[in-house]
Amino acid sequence: MDSTADRSLSDRRIFQLSAFFAAIYFVQGIAEPGAGIAGQPIFFLLKDVLRLGAAQAATFLAIVSVAWNVKPLYGLLSDFFPLFGYRRKSYLLLMTGLAACGWFLLGSQPTYEYGPTLAILMACGLGLAFSDVLCDAVMVETGKPLGMTGRFQAIQWGAINTASVLAGIGGGWLSAHVSYQRTFLLVSVFPLISLTATGLCLREARSRYNREMVRETAGAVHSAIGSRPLWVAAAFIFLWNFSPSFGVPLEYHLVDNLGFSKIFLGTLDSLGSAAAILGAAVFGRICRRMSLPRLLNLSVAIGVASTFAYWGLVGRWSAIALTLGNGTITMIAALATYDLAARSCPDRAEGTFFAALMSIANIGTAGSALVGGRLYEWLGLRPLILVSGMATAACWLIVPLIRIDERSSAPASAAE
Repeated sequence: MDSTADRSLSDRRIFQLSAFFAAIYFVQGIAEPGAGIAGQPIFFLLKDVLRLGAAQAATFLAIVSVAWNVKPLYGLLSDFFPLFGYRRKSYLLLMTGLAACGWFLLGSQPTYEYGPTLAILMACGLGLAFSDVLCDAVMVETGKPLGMTGRFQAIQWGAINTASVLAGIGGGWLSAHVSYQRTFLLVSVFPLISLTATGLCLREARSRYNREMVRETAGAVHSAIGSRPLWVAAAFIFLWNFSPSFGVPLEYHLVDNLGFSKIFLGTLDSLGSAAAILGAAVFGRICRRMSLPRLLNLSVAIGVASTFAYWGLVGRWSAIALTLGNGTITMIAALATYDLAARSCPDRAEGTFFAALMSIANIGTAGSALVGGRLYEWLGLRPLILVSGMATAACWLIVPLIRIDERSSAPASAAE
């Protein structure tokens, strides 16, 4: 009887956590200023109302995105300094509230000027970026003991890709039919979903600031900095995300060489997000049935094959097929690398180091964009596909060096 009650309690706890992770990531996909449902309205606000040129608009959006580039700082703050007795929950309530207030304030503006608009959007970005770090910290803290980091991340990325599908379709409609003020007021409602999910679903033991806790956390940070497994994981994640054929070079090729319209490019983006939802669902089914090294080896094979498949990109139908296939299998492979990041994080510093590993992923993506943009003009797309495939294949050299405690992938019943 007790065993049945324990299982029921565990199932309820897993459901609550799953709902929490889905809510935070779904709202992030909808309300993030650069890529959410207000992305297109913001673009036209900058272009048509503030009269910014392309370079000025790019600078504006780069400043707004600064909050996403310093994510390890949020992890350090929450790891070291509890707020109102909690390391995660209080910060989450504060930051989701900040995002909601920011969007509401932006929607309440009678007119728009550069400075106030920039400041408000930076506040929205800060609230969402900080919430993302805290959500990931909870995912690592709760997922590792249950052996469910992979499943929880599949839920997260399924939710954010669902939001991306809606944002791609809805953002265009809103920019054409709804005023900026009403659009931003609509977006302000979504962070309240995160606020509610945090209050109802997140259970966290109370904590308070004391020197002993700071010493323990500082010791975990110091130990992790010199941890070989963590650096090996960082190298894998960097190489995985270094794909100079994708991003700007691919988009230029689609427009300049294949003549795709903006509408068709937007359709491809929505199809890719829809396919990624399927990939996240598949990963959630298989992640606990395979060891991490086997899963990573399979992911590298998938990544190499899907990259070289772009040699067959010759027209609209091949683009659709590649977008659907690549969106599905790349999400499976990417979630394996995120699972590696989650399992590599040390206890008591989960927020700091998962955010740091994700920043390394962003550095790999940004570096590949810089290299790809420069080399595309000299070489074209196909040589860059070769470079991307070789960088992904190099991950095979790192897999044998990865040492992760496989107990973190044990079924929840065993972990309990």
